[in-house]
Amino acid sequence: MAHWLDGIALVDAHHHFWELSRFPYRWLAPDAPPARFGDKASIRRDFLPADYLAAFDGLPLSASVHVQANCGAADPVDETRWLQELSDTTGWPSAIVAEVDLTEPGAERQIAAHLQSPALRGIRTPVAWDEARRWRVASKPGVLADARFRGALSALVDGDLCLECVVVPAQLPEVLDLAQAQPGLKIVLNHCATLEPGQPGNLHTWRAGIEALAEVPNVFVKLSGLWAVDRTWRASVLLPHVTHLLSCLGSDRILYGSNLPVEGVNCPLARQFEQLHEVLGDQPADALNAIFSDTARRLYRL
Repeated sequence: MAHWLDGIALVDAHHHFWELSRFPYRWLAPDAPPARFGDKASIRRDFLPADYLAAFDGLPLSASVHVQANCGAADPVDETRWLQELSDTTGWPSAIVAEVDLTEPGAERQIAAHLQSPALRGIRTPVAWDEARRWRVASKPGVLADARFRGALSALVDGDLCLECVVVPAQLPEVLDLAQAQPGLKIVLNHCATLEPGQPGNLHTWRAGIEALAEVPNVFVKLSGLWAVDRTWRASVLLPHVTHLLSCLGSDRILYGSNLPVEGVNCPLARQFEQLHEVLGDQPADALNAIFSDTARRLYRL
């Protein structure tokens, strides 16, 4: 049966692999605290290229971008080396976004070590910090303006690497400030900038923040991790928010990511595409091609 994306060389711009015997993955341990996205039991198993490709069966997948999986390795470069081996032997992933804390003194050295893996295309660093204590992965508030953090960014620009981060809507003005200060830096906001419409003030803050980002062409937003917007990606809920993104940023600054296997806890891949078809089905072909292929190809040099 033909798929509505047939003819598009689909790129999944955000997914994870893990092998539980290789790294600690403390967040997946049976005694780890519960996750906000739901029960981790179904993803507490190895998830490798064969599992990933099985999920995409019937879809025109042509490339993928692996984003660091909080593996807990003493040296995050070990995860990147392993992913490069997977890429070399299986063809997946096509590109790697690695872990570095840019506030740490050794950040530039770690970036250089990650760059020894030819598939490296970006660095994800802990940034999220909110007043409500729902999202705190950074070591302190205001990381995006931190002098040490900003000093390390030249290594990303020099390496033609994206800066990837999870932020909350209240941090979007900080993203704007960073983007204006670093126009040569490609900034990729994961998971729709963690829009949570059910939280007080969240939607208004998100809408205003996204609108302000229209003026900085070096900020991109992933259509991924939408469980925070609506657990099962109901098209009726997603539509106004995706429409706002498109009207502010345009399709050439938006890119799809499956967030597998995490997203599958609430919304299996087939349902993701069913709901996105309802949301985006009336978009012109060039917009669909941008969201599901070209934006990621440009950002990650695929």
